[in-house]
Amino acid sequence: MYLTTGMKLHRSTTAGDSKEEERRDIRSTRTSLNTWVYREKDLIIDAIYRRAADLLRIDEALLRPRSADEYPEMRNTRALAEALQLVHYEVGQEYTAHHDFGYAPFDRKDQPARFATLLLYLNEGMVGGETQFPRWANAETGAGLDVEPKIGKAVLFYSQLPDGNMDDLSQHAALPVKIGEKWLMNLWVWDPEYQ
Repeated sequence: MYLTTGMKLHRSTTAGDSKEEERRDIRSTRTSLNTWVYREKDLIIDAIYRRAADLLRIDEALLRPRSADEYPEMRNTRALAEALQLVHYEVGQEYTAHHDFGYAPFDRKDQPARFATLLLYLNEGMVGGETQFPRWANAETGAGLDVEPKIGKAVLFYSQLPDGNMDDLSQHAALPVKIGEKWLMNLWVWDPEYQ
């Protein structure tokens, strides 16, 4: 974790938490600490973005700022990926069931949205702290899915369906840590029209 030396963790928030009443509500729904880790920080972080692009089967250039001649058909040259979010959960901390997508204003023609989330687990051995997908279903069960954190394990899931609608089944939660602590990184990737 030498890459995090000197980084300060802050109380985790959610999108749009600018009003005082929303900040109070955050205290009960998302209780972890986090900070942001930018791709340019280190070659190891850059390698994480490159591997993420491999998993998503997209060109890694889409996950970094680009020159105007790279993908000239796209309206912007911004990275489609946000900075990595380093998250720390102590005993009792959690993030209740939520979606990673939001809804763009209807007057936005392009309707930008997060379409994929990659969770990277950085430690193991805690009790609790599973990532839960309460609405997960397959041909055999609809009982939900709990993913136990393991070093080097990653979970990739999509927030959008192939037709562009949001996938309600992508709802997930970080269950409370009961013993120990949990470290992970989130990588959020937006659709190609992200502004």
